[in-house]
Amino acid sequence: MNKQEYLSAIRVRIPKMPTEDMERFIAYYSEMIDDRMEDGMTEEEAVATMDTPDEAVDQILEDTPLSKIVKQKIKPTHRLRAWEIVLIVLGSPVWVPLLLTAGILVLSMLVVVFSLLITFYAVVISAAVAGIAGVLAVVPFLMISNVPAAVFMLGCGIAGVGLTILFFVAVKPVTVGFWNLCKAAVSGIKRKFVKEG
Repeated sequence: MNKQEYLSAIRVRIPKMPTEDMERFIAYYSEMIDDRMEDGMTEEEAVATMDTPDEAVDQILEDTPLSKIVKQKIKPTHRLRAWEIVLIVLGSPVWVPLLLTAGILVLSMLVVVFSLLITFYAVVISAAVAGIAGVLAVVPFLMISNVPAAVFMLGCGIAGVGLTILFFVAVKPVTVGFWNLCKAAVSGIKRKFVKEG
């Protein structure tokens, strides 16, 4: 694949990208290829060392704010005619509540998931505090020569610390997975807006 084919492959994958952003990214990738060619590579070798067009598109979408992509997509291609304005106004009792409902549902799902994550971390912190308190409680019981209670508190403290480690090991991948899911959702929305259709 030569330089022009590579750059065209990127353009084809995201045709609805805002023009100024697309030109900036194309210039960036073109310059990267030129730099590699200046280092002694042939054009084909330079292109072969680049990310694939799909990987380049993923990076472009990650670097472009969603609001900018949406604004470009919903920009009207023509001025609204009188009958279109009338239809929008007359249809507003239907589409406004539907739009609000969709937005509230998405927001509610995010709040529930974030609440679950916060709850998981609260459990981890509680187990850690209980474990530390259990270990520290050994000292007063030893001072009053209550060895069975001291051993019991030491056992509870070690169990609390063990639960903390176990919970943290379980909660960390859930948090990372949720973060990756959010990034994938935003990336998917961006892809829908920048492709034809």
